[in-house]
Amino acid sequence: MEDLLIRNVNIIDGTGAPAFRGSLAVRGERIHEVWRDPNCSVPARETVDGMGRTLSPGFVDTHTHSDLVLLHDGRQPASITQGVTTEILGQDGLSYAPLRRDNLRMYAQYLEGIDGRFEDVPFDFASVREYRERLNGKIGVNAAYLVPHCALRLETAGFENRLLTAQEMKRAQEILVQGLLEGAKGLSTGLSYFPGAFSDTQELVELCSAMAPHGGVYVTHLRTVFRAERFDNVEEALEIARRAKVKLHFSHYRTGGGTIGHAKKIMEKIDRAHEEGLDLTLELYPYPYGASYAPMLLPPWASAGGVQAILHRLNDEKQREAISAYIEKEFPHFDGMIAYAGRDPSLEGSTFRSLAEQRGETIGRTVAELLRSQELALSFHDADPQLSAERQYQFEEDVLELLSRPYYMVGSDAIHLGGYPHPRAWGAFARLLRIAREHAFPLETMIERMTDLPCRRFGLADRGRLQKGYFADMVLFDPDKAADASTVEEPRKQAVGFLDVWVNGCAALRGGVPTGALAGHSV
Repeated sequence: MEDLLIRNVNIIDGTGAPAFRGSLAVRGERIHEVWRDPNCSVPARETVDGMGRTLSPGFVDTHTHSDLVLLHDGRQPASITQGVTTEILGQDGLSYAPLRRDNLRMYAQYLEGIDGRFEDVPFDFASVREYRERLNGKIGVNAAYLVPHCALRLETAGFENRLLTAQEMKRAQEILVQGLLEGAKGLSTGLSYFPGAFSDTQELVELCSAMAPHGGVYVTHLRTVFRAERFDNVEEALEIARRAKVKLHFSHYRTGGGTIGHAKKIMEKIDRAHEEGLDLTLELYPYPYGASYAPMLLPPWASAGGVQAILHRLNDEKQREAISAYIEKEFPHFDGMIAYAGRDPSLEGSTFRSLAEQRGETIGRTVAELLRSQELALSFHDADPQLSAERQYQFEEDVLELLSRPYYMVGSDAIHLGGYPHPRAWGAFARLLRIAREHAFPLETMIERMTDLPCRRFGLADRGRLQKGYFADMVLFDPDKAADASTVEEPRKQAVGFLDVWVNGCAALRGGVPTGALAGHSV
């Protein structure tokens, strides 16, 4: 007796192999059998007739910011409703373990604009193991974790604008390796964010050198600033990987703005490094604009010392003016829609530019004032560039040009907070399926980039394929209808064309309706 029989489906197994008509059985959490027979009939407690639709492995979102959100409400409908069954957390160097309790509380306040603050989420964990244990039994998707670089800095040098001492470096390496031994899949950096941005290249080489023997992946959000020096951020990442002999992964690397139409050009150095044998992968999301949290706009000198020191400077009129001037100078064309304002939700949905005009002041001053009044709990997404049809088509061609490489995968970079989150949280994977269909990109290739490839890269054992013995993470969808529906105005609008999703053999979506099941594992 099988627990579940899915028959009469078009099976895409995740390996990139051609689709075939068949049936599949699940026993417990795992796939028990796959047949090349769409009319298979075996005894089963539940039988699903797929009616010729497509069954594939559940998608792996290689980049999300759900680290506290999942502890608050693990159902995660944004992911489940577009076929995502696994997320990789701990991204951009911005997460919560391993941290001592005092650092954890302070950094959670600093990161409120990304992950929120929830009264029902106690900060009763300190290690990677403890954090991962908190997820088990409480989440609707599987979750993997990366050791965040900023945690290593906080545990050694604190929130200070300086390089690590030799003793601090040794300690940071020990903490990193312990995190890997406790189940983390690698090290993440957010080299535009503090305190990680206080580091230099040598620090990252030494950390990655300690990680390399354990097989961890170096996952990097590239720098945008580097101690006021001119530098090549792609070359820095390649140099770190070469010197440390570590696996390299580029976060959210895509075209946008002035680079639209130049996908091959932005890949020249990376493609060359891959051809030379460097072990590298990348990910993207299919939108030409991004999102972040507003404390990243602060100057390095104003960020040193942590939350209370930052707020003290913002509350000092003279220092606030200096911060305003820095933002105006360094981000002269900045604008964005406020996604989350932790102390005044009425601000959400407004743009910085519109608020500045209402107040009769510069955008820099408006941002500084909002950071002060919201106590840093402020996030935004860039203004939608509303590309012409021609430019939108060009951008989508860029996306597919990048994904044609066998070392490219998908990550939504989802931030779930506030009234106006970036629509990528609810739409990234569905939008890619639509783009693939409209541009005649092979569906089997797209599915492989979303399933087997990330599982192999990040060591997610027995996941990412529809094969006997693999965990039954699966999505049943209509490839002719799958599409995103989330927009700037309605960012939480559910994707269409997705019928059923199973996580570890348990139904998470039935007939397009989330079940609320919490069957995910910490993987």
